[in-house]
Amino acid sequence: MTALPKWAERCLGNKGHDRVEAAIAAAEARTSGEIIPLLVRRSSTVGHVPLLATALLLVIAISLDFDAAVAGWIGNDMAGVVAVWLACAIAGWFASQLDIVDRLLTPQGDQALQVDLRAELEFYELGVGRTSESTGVLLMISLLEHRAVVLADQGISERLPAETWQEVVGLMIAGVKRGDAAGGLCAAIERCGDLLEAHFPIAPGDENELRDHLIVKD
Repeated sequence: MTALPKWAERCLGNKGHDRVEAAIAAAEARTSGEIIPLLVRRSSTVGHVPLLATALLLVIAISLDFDAAVAGWIGNDMAGVVAVWLACAIAGWFASQLDIVDRLLTPQGDQALQVDLRAELEFYELGVGRTSESTGVLLMISLLEHRAVVLADQGISERLPAETWQEVVGLMIAGVKRGDAAGGLCAAIERCGDLLEAHFPIAPGDENELRDHLIVKD
């Protein structure tokens, strides 16, 4: 197994990766469906955050007359202004390295849209839509946004309406919020197994078309 990035190790916890892969194998032992879990660090673009964080800090500093106070301490008005601007820029950059700041300074609508677009892209890139009976299903968690998406291929969506997956999404999000993303994925995979087994039970000689593993990407 390829070594996991540090952020994924922290998110999944001890043996979390193994737990998820065991859950996939157990679920797929009951169904001909193919369940692909995907954990990504972020889907949203956050290039705007350092500038926005700096601007907000500058507004606060100016409203509290920090520039005047620093200028008085240094003894030079221009040097005081430059010092405050520089301090805000540095603090803004460091703040932008925190997920919670990126999340707060990125509109909710943009986050939702970008997570959905990432899920659609990954669905095709990972080959989830290329199974012989169109019975692939992608479970994606995007950590930065605390969002999850379930995308089912045509063979499944013809029998199970889109709202069926809200419970599965909820299980994944609950796991992330309690700091147990692996547990959330395991619960979601088990529930997918229950839902798929009723319509796509395992058949003799069933071929495992997609590898049973947790995919981790930045």
